[in-house]
Amino acid sequence: DVAPSRGLGDVYKEVVTELSPNEWVYNDFTTYVVTHNQKTSSDKINFTNESSVDLVKKLREESGKDIWICGGATLIQQEDIIDCYYITVIPTILGSGIRLFEKTDHEIKLRLLKTQSYNGMTDLIYTKR
Repeated sequence: DVAPSRGLGDVYKEVVTELSPNEWVYNDFTTYVVTHNQKTSSDKINFTNESSVDLVKKLREESGKDIWICGGATLIQQEDIIDCYYITVIPTILGSGIRLFEKTDHEIKLRLLKTQSYNGMTDLIYTKR
């Protein structure tokens, strides 16, 4: 399954600078960070400037389990690579910003699988119908 939520590089930066600066919290997974910034990869974190669509297509051809992608509006528009949507509602009124879903030429029908709340945030987990 592929699930988006925010800009890939932005999520990585938030994790390593704010949420868990002393320990990589996704150590059980191989992580790919799509970024235009040159960074050195390690055995657990791979930095790439490859498009997320091409990366997912390549990873789907390899052995392994589900693919989890954090991304924002640009990624979510690539619906052909998304099987499951994990959308986190963070109670902040921005006033302006980038829309998560832009206008599309067709509907994407979803089925709610699960909700969960923690730290004032709510996760909404959907699959395509």
